[in-house]
Amino acid sequence: KKVSFGEPPEETKTDEMTHEKLQQLQRLLKEAEALEQKALDLRQEIFASRIVSRTDVGDLGRDVKSLERIFPCGGSMALIVDDREDVWANAQDNSKQKGEPPDNLLLIRPYHWKPFLGFADVNNAAGEDISGESTTTEDENDVALMWTRDILERMHSKFYTAVEKNDNGNNITVPRLIREMRTQVLKGCTLVFSGLIPLYQQNQTSQFPRPAVVRYGESLGATVKDHVDDTITHVVAARDGTDKIRLARRVPGCNVVKPSWLMECVWTMTRRDVTPHLLGKPAVAVAKEPQAMAATGDDSSSSSDDDDDDDLAAMLEA
Repeated sequence: KKVSFGEPPEETKTDEMTHEKLQQLQRLLKEAEALEQKALDLRQEIFASRIVSRTDVGDLGRDVKSLERIFPCGGSMALIVDDREDVWANAQDNSKQKGEPPDNLLLIRPYHWKPFLGFADVNNAAGEDISGESTTTEDENDVALMWTRDILERMHSKFYTAVEKNDNGNNITVPRLIREMRTQVLKGCTLVFSGLIPLYQQNQTSQFPRPAVVRYGESLGATVKDHVDDTITHVVAARDGTDKIRLARRVPGCNVVKPSWLMECVWTMTRRDVTPHLLGKPAVAVAKEPQAMAATGDDSSSSSDDDDDDDLAAMLEA
């Protein structure tokens, strides 16, 4: 005698293909195909064939990303969003100085997808990030997206406002406008770097690309010096305790900050609050003799900071 348990026979589920099931599957398939075709049409409308992938950059000395590949007639209205600078730095049509990225490159905070942490071919392996933060949370990644959105909206408004005010729109370009926006960020600031410029990049002639931190500071409108004096407003340092930092803490109003402060200024194109980025305890400003301080900054700071630079150079070569 056959005994059944569970659902009554009339409600028992079966994998048998029926005409109704076949029609339902065919309908779902057509809907999926229609959505896929809609996505392909939209991609073609927006991007066409103007896509440069990582496979196009096999040799950074030769095959760099170039705007000419996407805009054969010029990219004066284009804004590049990337977390790497090196892949844009050597193309002749990109920047005025070989080895430096173009003005219309918007450098964003590198994003590392957690499932692929440690895989250099997936995550940014050479993006310039001296902030010292190796990992980020999802909330921080969302904040970085809002930073980028804010810059894009400001750039869009500035561009079309300039076009409306100027009948000769051909003279208005994205590289020029974003360069003007950047130079206002740290205008009036004077920076000194400690332990962030490798020895082989110090005192090099103008024909070479500038060290990244120097380029960041100058592009944001700051004056960059190699010694501490009364005009210094910020010392950006890799670590505390150098002679430059000890001298800087005697300058009223001078902030000693971590590299993360400068990087946030770059990523947001705004002057960031120094409080979360202060290095060590704020020093109490005391009276000083400017000439003696300048002399001490030129002489005694060199030994300690050279040690810092040796450490950084060793890290880069490792």
